[in-house]
Amino acid sequence: MSARQLERRFGLDLRCLQRILGPVQTPAIPKQSEPPIPLWPRAPRVGLIAAVALWAIPVLVVCVAAGLNPRGRTVTWASYHYCAGNWWAGKSLYIGPAGMNYLPHFAILFTPFHYVPLWLGEMLWRLCMALTIVIGLWQLMRALFPSEPARPYFWATLLTMPLCMTSLQFGNANAIFGGVTLLAIVALLERRWWTALGWMALATAIKPLGIVLLLLAPLCYTPLLARLPVALLALAVFPFLFARSGYAWGQYQEAWHNLQACAVVTEHRFADINGVLRTFGTEFSPAASKLVRVLAGGLTAAVWWASARRLREPLRVLWLFALATGYLMLFNPMTEENSYGILAPALGAWGAFFLFNPEVRCARLLGWTIATMALTMGLLPNVVRPLFGNYFALFWHPCMAMIFLALLGWFVWSAEDKLNEPSQRKRA
Repeated sequence: MSARQLERRFGLDLRCLQRILGPVQTPAIPKQSEPPIPLWPRAPRVGLIAAVALWAIPVLVVCVAAGLNPRGRTVTWASYHYCAGNWWAGKSLYIGPAGMNYLPHFAILFTPFHYVPLWLGEMLWRLCMALTIVIGLWQLMRALFPSEPARPYFWATLLTMPLCMTSLQFGNANAIFGGVTLLAIVALLERRWWTALGWMALATAIKPLGIVLLLLAPLCYTPLLARLPVALLALAVFPFLFARSGYAWGQYQEAWHNLQACAVVTEHRFADINGVLRTFGTEFSPAASKLVRVLAGGLTAAVWWASARRLREPLRVLWLFALATGYLMLFNPMTEENSYGILAPALGAWGAFFLFNPEVRCARLLGWTIATMALTMGLLPNVVRPLFGNYFALFWHPCMAMIFLALLGWFVWSAEDKLNEPSQRKRA
């Protein structure tokens, strides 16, 4: 009933009350924040087609180029083919840091690509490397965004692909190592423990660097602990299944000495933490570098153990992915520019996670920051090569890796109260 109706019915004069209280105002309706503008492509089908095209066109060009000139601009002929042939001939696999720096397992794994015509082997090798990343990235996006993975997959592809192309072009095993590591991360997220250990063991067989993830993951994924000895035993026995025991053991010993020789290389052609220091005319000594790697490994394990126990999925496994690959980039003494194809899927996964996750505070800002870092790492070295030669990436890539880890570390710790499991929040 209005004030005028009250006056007529009951003879009340409310003007005095209005003068005292002032005009009656309706409470203001809080302004609703507008949802972020959807990212292109709007249609999932368009996103999937665009992602497939982003992979298919450059991979096809790389494969055709390798088939037409199989001995040109490749590391496989003088290293991988050489070692595969030597393994079956019972000869030494190692000639020092300039040759193959992997375990004897790799010579066996590369054999199918060695005993087909050279042009075909080079094409199949690059196709196999690309498929591990393509399939692994798609599976990860399906696990992160089960209702609509196509659009995040496009953006993850856009951020991942440029950094992988150098490794694919030269046939370097970094690309397939990164793809197999990505498949292991997907298996961890889906709690397929034996599959995850199998992929991690395969990554270690491809490159000894796989031991980092193999040892970090069981610290918080405790179902792996009972299974880990089986995986390590299978990994150790594998070369003995394909050669005489004396020869296989001798190659193990040579591999150990070769890895020790790699640890003291001081050339300014690597993009680890020393790559940054060498840019400014200094570096860690070989002894100091070993100590730094050990301390950094211990710190990485401690950070992972302390933070992951309080995170829910998928943040836990994505954090492990970033820590393991970031550590490899910064503290492997022979990290090259193309080695960052190992970090590329982690950059792509985190970038897509932030860009398409509205529940995370400052998600778009974090996503665009990571996207900028990934694209500058993948594209900028080629743009500035006339000015800096091949030295720009030796400084830029490790700096971006450090910023990436620092940014994620800040996010994990600052947003911890929003990332806990509901049951853990109740107990707290």
